[in-house]
Amino acid sequence: MQSNNPILTRAETYADYSNPMTVQGAVQKSIILTVIAAVVGLSFYIYCFATMNSSLAYAGTIVGVIGSLILGLITAFKPHTARTLAIPYALFEGAFLGGISFIFQMKFPGVPLQALLATFVTSLVMFGLYKFQIIRATAKFKAVIMSASIAIFIVFLVQMVMRLAFGSSIPYLFESNWLGIGFAAFVAVIASFSLILDFDLIESAAAQRAPKAYEWLCGIALLATLVWMYYSFLRLLGLLQGDD
Repeated sequence: MQSNNPILTRAETYADYSNPMTVQGAVQKSIILTVIAAVVGLSFYIYCFATMNSSLAYAGTIVGVIGSLILGLITAFKPHTARTLAIPYALFEGAFLGGISFIFQMKFPGVPLQALLATFVTSLVMFGLYKFQIIRATAKFKAVIMSASIAIFIVFLVQMVMRLAFGSSIPYLFESNWLGIGFAAFVAVIASFSLILDFDLIESAAAQRAPKAYEWLCGIALLATLVWMYYSFLRLLGLLQGDD
């Protein structure tokens, strides 16, 4: 059984027929990592709120982004390390969640809770659409979502470089205008549809009898998408309230 998902090329080469991963195992690992990230994020958020320490929140956000990005790339290219790096990855994501939630709460009271609710509801909707095969992870669908995701990553990377190096921003795209809000909505849609790829990754890897470590890799992929969705909804809701 062949897969169009590049993450699974190693699974096809190193299939483990004695102790393969399972869908149930991947779901359990996903839940564990999500709970860890949520607990760390909530704890960090409460601490920042109790001390009103914005500097700590910004530091946690930056460290969380960099740490999770590095560990995510390592596990993507070396899947066997996922078992070891999964929990540290969740801790970094938790730091990001707590920090970014505090920052948005200070600017837009109530938005983090709204974004959390939007993420939860959207996740249930996407799972239903996938479960009942209303949306199928075809090769074309994967190509479109992955291409859009890469393009979005490049845009955000350019924006970050411009912010840090020149103190400027990409004109209009990150402002509270029709173009900025439209782009934020587009990012939220792509992030949400990325869940379909994660569901397909879990089923495809299990069908190909990928090694047990892939359960942790799938958990990392799913957590990354959930965090991306949450941040996308944060930005969209913030822009709708008039962030400039």
